[in-house]
Amino acid sequence: MTMRNGRWRVGGWAIAVVIVAMAATTVATGNDGDEDRGDQDDRDGREPYAIGLWGDLTYSDLQAQVGVPSLIADINAQKLAFTVHDGDLKVGSGAPGSTTPTTCSNAMYLQALGYLNSLNAPAMFTPGDNDWTDCDRPANGGFNSLERLDHERALFFSTPFSFGRHRMRRQVQAAVLCRGVQG
Repeated sequence: MTMRNGRWRVGGWAIAVVIVAMAATTVATGNDGDEDRGDQDDRDGREPYAIGLWGDLTYSDLQAQVGVPSLIADINAQKLAFTVHDGDLKVGSGAPGSTTPTTCSNAMYLQALGYLNSLNAPAMFTPGDNDWTDCDRPANGGFNSLERLDHERALFFSTPFSFGRHRMRRQVQAAVLCRGVQG
């Protein structure tokens, strides 16, 4: 795993690791000839902030043992408002001989939860297809995909709070997607 041009590279594939600066514009005082566009109220009082977006990790022992801990250290060195893991906690099919979890076992989800909770900023997560739909494959342990989705819901979405060392309240669609969540 190496970093080139701001992107982590593993075996030729770029892992989406982006720190996006979201700059809120400020309205200049005085008359500079610009007409009011009607969006001034949406920007007043907001400061610039940055978020961290990452995902498609971990796909190998090297990523689990070296890459993700290094990435988390880099993310924690930034002053981020929050982070988001956009899914795929594991490779599409389990990696035979791996020493870290690569199937849809409870250990894989707990490993991911540990990563999310080691981030300084509030951390969000959204499930990817490798996290549950592919779990019925024999190479992933032959799990029932819907049972694994229910397990993810219980583990990752059972409270209205984010992950990370500093948490924030999140809004969860409890009525339809996350049964049992009390907002």
